[in-house]
Amino acid sequence: MKKLNKFLKYFVVLHSIQLLFELLPNLKICNQWRGRCMRPFFKSCGKNFQIAKGVTINVIWNMEVGDDVYIAHQCWINAAGGLKIESGVILSPRVVVATTKHQYIDGRVSNTLSELAPIIIGEGVWIASNSVVAKGTTIGAGSIIGACSSVTKNIEPYIFAAGSPAKALRTLYKEQEQVS
Repeated sequence: MKKLNKFLKYFVVLHSIQLLFELLPNLKICNQWRGRCMRPFFKSCGKNFQIAKGVTINVIWNMEVGDDVYIAHQCWINAAGGLKIESGVILSPRVVVATTKHQYIDGRVSNTLSELAPIIIGEGVWIASNSVVAKGTTIGAGSIIGACSSVTKNIEPYIFAAGSPAKALRTLYKEQEQVS
């Protein structure tokens, strides 16, 4: 009975909502409506969540979303390993966030076995278009990931990182030392 309830809630109801909202354009008000309607399906979800059309989220119940988060069109997210997106984050179009990786066994990739590890995207992070965030990584608060980058290792806070694999290119902000 528990599996049937999960199937009805997450697959039938959620996908019906997504299908209905696919008809609406990517306007701010429509993105806010999508976000409001999808809120109950997340592990937790803050206020002013906006999600554009064409976004795919697998295992949505393992995903935590902070306040003022925007996920642009055509993003693909797999939250099976656990995903935390903190407040003020922007995922640009066609960003891939994957908390899983297929296992490589006996010279081939398995379609049934995978490795899972959580991802944490810190407060105020911007991930530019066509970037990939791999399992087990943390992107520190205030960081920017350049377009077409592949994040395979942790990124410190307030860093501009880009490339494949993404590397820190410069510091964006340094906290002022407090003088007593």
